[in-house]
Amino acid sequence: MNGLLNYLLRRVGAVAVAVLAFSASWADGRETGAEFWVVRACHLGTLPADRVETNRFDYRRLDSRGVWTRSSHEAFFHTEGPPPPTVVLVHGGFTDDAWAVHLAFGLSRVLSRYGAGRRVRLVVWRWPAERSLCRLRPALRATLARADTEGERLARWLAQFEQLEPPTLMGYSAGCRVIAGALRRYASGAESITGRFRAVLVAAATDTDILLPSRSGGSPLDAVETLLVTRHQRDRVLRLYPLVDCGPSPRAMGFAGVSRPWLPDPHHQRLEVMDLTRYIRGRHDFLHYLSAAPLAARIANLVER
Repeated sequence: MNGLLNYLLRRVGAVAVAVLAFSASWADGRETGAEFWVVRACHLGTLPADRVETNRFDYRRLDSRGVWTRSSHEAFFHTEGPPPPTVVLVHGGFTDDAWAVHLAFGLSRVLSRYGAGRRVRLVVWRWPAERSLCRLRPALRATLARADTEGERLARWLAQFEQLEPPTLMGYSAGCRVIAGALRRYASGAESITGRFRAVLVAAATDTDILLPSRSGGSPLDAVETLLVTRHQRDRVLRLYPLVDCGPSPRAMGFAGVSRPWLPDPHHQRLEVMDLTRYIRGRHDFLHYLSAAPLAARIANLVER
């Protein structure tokens, strides 16, 4: 009973902090001139990706009054004119609605500061990643497993960009697993697009070998023009990644980097690894990572080029 009470108190505190952060960030987010969207898949539960129609996702847009209004699949993909460059932010685990939007506002400020001033359309891919009532290790396992299957849904949604400029994909922590899964699906030939993706994986809570070709021959690197991966050997959370599973486990890609020696030559040309160990301290926090000027500048360059 005490454990449940402590958990509920932590959740209430987290929501309060997120609401305050949302309020404080709203003015800054509006000043960047970005167009904010949230695409939610949480209400679809555990339905397999192949049974989910893309127009069943929940679309919300932030209007000029600062109010989230319900929108539609058609309004997002069938605009009157060419839409601005699109950035899809896939948040990490243990994240609720308010905090996911807070992270998007922080990213928009980075793009505004380091970019050329070009307006962007910033989309939060809201997948079910809230903390469960079980203990920490089982909760982490469940979140990582959910991230692996969520890539199927993201891949089906990204296929709708056939007539539009492909978006830049931005993943954080467990969200990097979602993006890697979506890119691997394209590489395996299950989906098709015109153009190539650009992707950034920040503090990736994935195995170091996730970019290697699978048994079917596909690799996430086959679906990208450029893939930027951060490496930070003082991240206190990623240091513990091998302890999530019982028994020997690989280290996190965001901590140890990529298993480069086994990558084919074409993949080496598409992969960038940025070591941030000397730029930031050990916090596992998306906005903390974005405080590293080399990373922020490179992200803005990838989005606006």
